[in-house]
Amino acid sequence: MGAFHAYDIRGIYNVDFNKETAYKVGFFLPELLSADKVLVGRDARVSSPEIHEYLLKGLTDAGADVYDIGLSTTPMVYFGTANYGFKASVQITASHNPAEYNGMKVSRENALPVGLDTGLGQIRDWIESGRECVPAAVKGQVHP
Repeated sequence: MGAFHAYDIRGIYNVDFNKETAYKVGFFLPELLSADKVLVGRDARVSSPEIHEYLLKGLTDAGADVYDIGLSTTPMVYFGTANYGFKASVQITASHNPAEYNGMKVSRENALPVGLDTGLGQIRDWIESGRECVPAAVKGQVHP
């Protein structure tokens, strides 16, 4: 999967990754980071709402509660992660890349980045192996 990079997931949306990728990242992230609640923000790119929808569905299907701060900057998500006890967060953004790009920046407790060597590689491997996403008996909730 070419969208998984050293420090984030990014690429041309619907070419390098798609809504199924967003769902699976959401589904596997709580297990990877032992997170029962996840902070999520997004930028204003055209593709961000769809990525957001599927990321949240994956997170809640895995049983995690989502604290959705809506439109936000990456520093806002990092601040919330570090100061409000989140074990995981995702900011949907492609940073400085052109408009057709999008992606996800993933952080763990204390807003430490999750990179290819610290978890994104594991998620990529689970996705590439076809690992099944079996929804939790009790789904998580979304809190605005």
